[in-house]
Amino acid sequence: MKRCCAALAIALSFIVPLSVVAQDSATKQFAARTELYSIPSLTLSDEQFLKGDAGGKSVLVSGQLRIAQGSGRLPVVVLIHGSSGMGPNIDFWTRVFNEMGVSTFALDGFTGRGITSVRTDQGLLGRLNMILDVYRILDILAKHPRVDSSRIALMGFSRGGQAAL
Repeated sequence: MKRCCAALAIALSFIVPLSVVAQDSATKQFAARTELYSIPSLTLSDEQFLKGDAGGKSVLVSGQLRIAQGSGRLPVVVLIHGSSGMGPNIDFWTRVFNEMGVSTFALDGFTGRGITSVRTDQGLLGRLNMILDVYRILDILAKHPRVDSSRIALMGFSRGGQAAL
């Protein structure tokens, strides 16, 4: 009986620290703070964008800043969705980066333009619009007290990858 209790005590001594580490890791994937932004932008044709014509339609796109746990100024990854809009991949990568101590800013470049997806009709929105949106986000992040403006990266998915490039 004493051997059984000793074996159980040894087994628990390994399991308890592992569960604490797993719990700590699971907690870190959640942002310490979430901020929502309405971002003034424009909807332009690709030709207007390339010519520098600012005569497009004014719109408000949105974004979600999830500040990772930690103190001081943190790096940020700007996540730019693909043709299907905001999807589960954005949430997945937000959790991955937050767990690493990196904040994220997820751009929703469609909802404010009345679009849910361009997957079946790419012509609904010029391919260069989200580049302008990203520059507007960078203006916000550069002034944010919790953002290290020298450590901002872009990560785009499919169509969002074009904007990131």
